Amino acid sequence: MISMKDYYRTLNITKNATVAEIKKAYFAFVRKYPPDRHPDEFMKIREAYEVLVDENTRQQYDAVDSMPDIVKVYFKEGQKALENGAVAEAIRLLEQVVKAYPRFSVVKSLLGDAYLENENSGKAIRIFEELATDERNNAGFARQLAQAYALRGWYKKAVEQFNRALSLDEDNISLWLGLIDCYLASKDFENAKETVQNGLDVSNQKGWDNLELYFHIVQIDIFSGDHINMKKHLEEMKNKALEKDEEKAHVAWFLGTLSKKIQDIGLYEESAATIEAAFALQPDDEELYKIKREIDAQYGIYAQLRKLEEDTAIKSSLAEMLEFELHICGNKYCLDCKVTQLFFEMDVIAEIMPYRKDILRLKNSYPELYNLKKDFFDSVLNHKKEEYLFDIYRKKINKYKKLCPERFELDDANEYEYYNQKPYRRPEPKVGRNDPCPCGSGKKYKKCCGGS
Repeated sequence: MISMKDYYRTLNITKNATVAEIKKAYFAFVRKYPPDRHPDEFMKIREAYEVLVDENTRQQYDAVDSMPDIVKVYFKEGQKALENGAVAEAIRLLEQVVKAYPRFSVVKSLLGDAYLENENSGKAIRIFEELATDERNNAGFARQLAQAYALRGWYKKAVEQFNRALSLDEDNISLWLGLIDCYLASKDFENAKETVQNGLDVSNQKGWDNLELYFHIVQIDIFSGDHINMKKHLEEMKNKALEKDEEKAHVAWFLGTLSKKIQDIGLYEESAATIEAAFALQPDDEELYKIKREIDAQYGIYAQLRKLEEDTAIKSSLAEMLEFELHICGNKYCLDCKVTQLFFEMDVIAEIMPYRKDILRLKNSYPELYNLKKDFFDSVLNHKKEEYLFDIYRKKINKYKKLCPERFELDDANEYEYYNQKPYRRPEPKVGRNDPCPCGSGKKYKKCCGGS
């Protein structure tokens, strides 16, 4: 772990270090502690770098030793409290130092960080706006203001400040990552990708490590659906890591983490490709092996589902139901998902006799898919529980009609009289996964709104 006793020690440099030496030390530590894998250590490195690389803030920081002892203690203890998560104490101490030295921007920027940690973004923004205005050549203050804006969701303002900061210090990897994150948060994949490419160009010209930018461009490829470039960038990243032994572990860790994230949003093919790239770098890593087994198993289910979609002997609506189960959100209280599940299940219950034959075929030919909704399918196959099943689902309909009536807008009030075995009609147009999307995009439903 990195010590925060002082910024010079954080970067392992002397007090006489030149700007070039400060940057060299910064790049070395970023390579050792990449931000995605070591966020806490990276923040300490960035803080030390941004203070020491700017002549004015460096002079202020050096002047701490000449402060009165009580003020110096407040500053050091406030810094320590912030590092240890004692935010309220850090604010109390740093406010005292700011009262004594109101133009000491190093302390004010730390106080702004403490306000952000304390979820008081209003006070933090006021501090950073003042600092960014007073010291327009300081890239670090522009970065802090940009991040404060981004936390409030003011992405346009944040982008403006990140770009201004980059015009002052394009070697600060944190600025590139912050700008990319802003574009991603606003789903502006085009500008995010362009920013990554610009960052890669700068890094290649200046010779600093750019693996972190590759991490981001792979994510952008995945979330924007650019599978061709995703495979290309995965291969480039893997080859880059193979050039330097010490970076293999970082790249493999990142790809393993990313593979789980993209599996969670239902991108099984992409997840399998990503974990394969990770495992190729670190084949003896037990954690990666565990992740790979889980993803391979899930991908196997996904492949079975694709096969089921082509199986004309089983109703296509069962494949649609099971695909929804694979893409269901992680919130167990999500009413929208529960109601959609109910609609799928009522399709089956309303035509229970013909569906039993298809469910039996599913059970025999696709047991892993059957197990995705085993309890429901078992209850449908149980003839003795038919009346009980109808009664249970009539109660479910009544329950969810009260909770979200907008999903149950029907002209016929008798649509749900299941105990009379009247035909069930879905209360919204039924769209197959391979049908054109109703939004008019021209894409298949499963590749458009049905895949979200």
